[in-house]
Parts: sequence; structure tokens; C-alpha cells
Amino acid sequence: MSLTNFIILLIVQLGIIDYPTHEFYVSTTSLDFVLDKNEIQITSQFFIDDIENLIKFQTPNNTLIFEETYNEDTNLFLRDFIDKNFKISINKKTRKLLYLGYELKDDLLVVYSESKVSNSDVFDIEVFNSFLVNFIESQKNIVHLKFKNLKKSFLLTSLNKTFQYSFEK
Repeated sequence: MSLTNFIILLIVQLGIIDYPTHEFYVSTTSLDFVLDKNEIQITSQFFIDDIENLIKFQTPNNTLIFEETYNEDTNLFLRDFIDKNFKISINKKTRKLLYLGYELKDDLLVVYSESKVSNSDVFDIEVFNSFLVNFIESQKNIVHLKFKNLKKSFLLTSLNKTFQYSFEK
């Protein structure tokens, strides 16, 4: 092995070691239809280290870390992350998501957002969720749907980023 190849291999190995890993790569997102408020409350949970590793990968010079205190840079990153990776359509019309904020719970990052909806609007729903699937090959995204007395869960992956569900009229 040449010295150049050895140095490249060493740099790659050091870069890989810098990103801590865990056994499971999963996020959960709950869509809770609160019809008396005409909204969908959306709560997404991620392992903090997965999001921090994504940030390090995308912008190596970025020093953004998640802290308990409010941070506008963190909010801007998360608003953009949600906007790019999560979409809701109801009756074939894409709904605008309003990012509300985040909090840290132990090793989890919990992100809150919402969308407006009226009770009479909801018949068919389509959800696109690509959280981390382009960064972590084994990433799984679980979406819980709560509408009236109905509770459904869907497993999304890099090969299947969208689900559709039709409610009874």
C-alpha cells in the first residue's frame, strides 16, 4: 500500500470514528388531529446524535449543537429540515406546516409543528417522510396517525417514504 493510500485510509477512518453510532436508527412522528382546534399537531422525535452527525456531514465547519437554551440557528436548521423532509397532503392538497419549536429530552430531540385543517376536509391523507433516510441507510421512520377514535401506524424507509390512508366518509 502506498503512503498516499494509507494517509487517505487513515483520514477516512478518523472521520468515521468521529460520528458515534448506535444500534437502531429510528424516528417517530405523531400526527394528532385535534378537530376542535382545527389543527393537526405534529410531534417528531429523533436521536440528537443522528441530527448532529447530519449537520457535521452537511456543513463540517458548523459548530451548531443542541442545547437546552433557545438558539435561533437551531430553529432555522430544524425549520428547514422539517420543510424539506416532511409533507402532508389532504384530499390531494399539500398543507402548509408551521414549525413551532423544539425541546431536548435526555438523548432525544423533540420537534413540534402543526397544520390547519377542518373536520369536514379530511377524507384522504398522504404523508411524505424522508427524515434522515438519505444520510443513514438503515433509517426507519414510524408515523403514528390519530384521527377521532382511529389509531394507525406506518413504517417508512428509504425505499418507501410515503403512505396514503383514506378515512371513511
